[in-house]
Amino acid sequence: MRSKIFVFATVMTFLWSASTFAVAQTQEKSTDTELQKFQGTWVMISGEMDGKKVPEEHVKQNKITVVGNKVELFSPHQHKEVIVASITKLDVTKNPKEMHWVRVNGPYAGKTVISIYEFEGPDQYKVSFDPAALTVPKKFGTETGSGHIWHNWKRLK
Repeated sequence: MRSKIFVFATVMTFLWSASTFAVAQTQEKSTDTELQKFQGTWVMISGEMDGKKVPEEHVKQNKITVVGNKVELFSPHQHKEVIVASITKLDVTKNPKEMHWVRVNGPYAGKTVISIYEFEGPDQYKVSFDPAALTVPKKFGTETGSGHIWHNWKRLK
């Protein structure tokens, strides 16, 4: 009887481990696929910061380039120099989806920022975040006093 219980427990443990591994591989694949969507150079088409529209002259200057998980962002309403960051995690199971990233330089360097994002077709996406990494936005857009930023990006072709 004990040997049957042992065999049953061993088989169940193996099946649980195999299914957990398969789920992890599937999530890793979907994260890799999602990261591929960000690759390339993007220009801002609109933005808000702390409840106010980003001035058109700044919108036109904003550019972001993503290669692998490395990000270079020129965003004059945030910082005068290019901001370098790394995408550390994409959570495609959340709604809206979440992107975790860390700035290497610029304001709030070293803090993990959790942003929400949504693709609107293959060549456009929106993102909302708290650059101070104090909160995770629940919706797209900003309110006065929130400190949040909301950007709309279009792929440069």
